[in-house]
Amino acid sequence: MSTSSESSEKIVGISIKDIRFPTSIEGDGSDAMHTDPDYSCAYVIIKTDLGHHGHGFTFTLGKGTDVVVHAVKALRHLVVGQKLCSIFQDFSGFWRTLTSESQLRWIGPEKGVIHLATAAVVNALWDLWGKIAGKPVWKLLVDMSPKQIVSLIDFRYM
Repeated sequence: MSTSSESSEKIVGISIKDIRFPTSIEGDGSDAMHTDPDYSCAYVIIKTDLGHHGHGFTFTLGKGTDVVVHAVKALRHLVVGQKLCSIFQDFSGFWRTLTSESQLRWIGPEKGVIHLATAAVVNALWDLWGKIAGKPVWKLLVDMSPKQIVSLIDFRYM
């Protein structure tokens, strides 16, 4: 985040798509436990007031995507309206905000459906950050100082 307009850039919307691949028709990806998988993803697009977009997704199998899509919608109120600079300056804190939402954390918080929904949102934020910086995400990371990288990690369980 380098310009004054970027420091005030806000998230104004989240779109969620349920994308499915009918892999169960021919048994692609099946095994003893998953006999009829339809590989699917909850695809998240985060939009900002300056027209930037970040894309992220998380994979599930078929009907599980319904639940993840609803979970992303349930997290929406924690994301829309946030300033990007606040998120990117304290990414681990923002992760904690998403995973600690008091009425949703009992169905997660860092496992299951809330974890999958959070992953799709966070993946979209990483994509957005890289696009704004004009770098692929890997380059964004390698250009960070060790202090910046450490600030990305929620060390609450260590």
